[in-house]
Amino acid sequence: MERKNERKINIAMICDPIGSNKSGVVVSTVRFAKLLTERGHKVIFIGARSKEDKTHGIHDGIKTYRFRSIPIPKSSGWHLAFPTVRELKKIFKEENIDIVHIILPMSCSIMAIKAAHSLNIKIVAHSHSQPENLFMDMPKAIQPALNNLWNSYLSWTYDKAESLIYPSEMARSLLDKLSKKNQSSHVISNGINTKDFKPTAIGDFYKKFDIPENTIKLLFVGRLFPEKSVDTIIKAVPYIIKENQNTHVMIVGGGHMKTKLEKLTLDIGVSKFVSFLGLVSEEDKILAYNASDIFILPSLAELEGMVVLEAMACGKPIIISDSIMSASRFFVDNNGFLFETKNHKDLAQKANKLISDSNLRDKMGKVSLEKSKDYDIENSTDRLEAVYYLTLKK
Repeated sequence: MERKNERKINIAMICDPIGSNKSGVVVSTVRFAKLLTERGHKVIFIGARSKEDKTHGIHDGIKTYRFRSIPIPKSSGWHLAFPTVRELKKIFKEENIDIVHIILPMSCSIMAIKAAHSLNIKIVAHSHSQPENLFMDMPKAIQPALNNLWNSYLSWTYDKAESLIYPSEMARSLLDKLSKKNQSSHVISNGINTKDFKPTAIGDFYKKFDIPENTIKLLFVGRLFPEKSVDTIIKAVPYIIKENQNTHVMIVGGGHMKTKLEKLTLDIGVSKFVSFLGLVSEEDKILAYNASDIFILPSLAELEGMVVLEAMACGKPIIISDSIMSASRFFVDNNGFLFETKNHKDLAQKANKLISDSNLRDKMGKVSLEKSKDYDIENSTDRLEAVYYLTLKK
């Protein structure tokens, strides 16, 4: 939606891991930044230095400032950035920033909030984290205390913003209670670029990743972290191949649990039925969706689930964990199945229904494709622009 009568905005997006990291929040941030730039706005990134990204520069066409940092253990390359308020004030002044957009409430955001307030710059805070993403590796006895601490920190962050953005209604219902009553809150899907994510030919994908061709492919895409519950898929494989021997599981993504998950496939004797593709390029990720027959997300916690939208846009039926902390379950509507959280036998039963019925797969895949059109990222960018303009008028 063209806003011809509105002036263009200068936006600083604060996202510590921006760079070579391929997490969903980084991918979403880059996609929004590119579309906003195409619409004539100026976007800069503020993030962390890392071994791969050592200096200020350009990331995916967007001017990027990087600062001293420390790595986060078991995070697959995430770093916490530590700019000073003085450094950020200098950048905000030089770049004539109108809006500071907090993408992730990490260390960098604290300094960005202080710098923005000292310059009377408006702040938009985005909800991209929940305690379940952070502390599932911790001992269960201390998880409630850590969850409370994180929610207190989120409350502090949200209190400093004029506007809040949530990727789903579930996210708003969980986290809006942490904010002030006089703030505006908005639900904006991370969206999907339907120009890129669509049914397409896969070329030599199977050969490139050594995937057996004459099989039904089940796909997972995401971080190999505890909250993703990827072990549930692996534990389901013996029950799947008992009925459907011609099945193969593709796992796309990286994370500290990869070695443990690979060992699990060996321990239960299904390693030949499971391929770990690792971190792949955006192009190969699109091909992975198209090379699959069924998409599975066993995740315990999702504020939206961008990978589900990507799979749907490629015309795939979906099987999603019915976890109370996952907004992804709401994508299931005549285009797949829900299964009982962490119940690998129930997952296997739902998978076998689709594996055994090609007509059902085709029918549900078509429903997914049609529903994905409601989440086109151009619409999400329209809404994000509207929030920026509303915030500036406050």
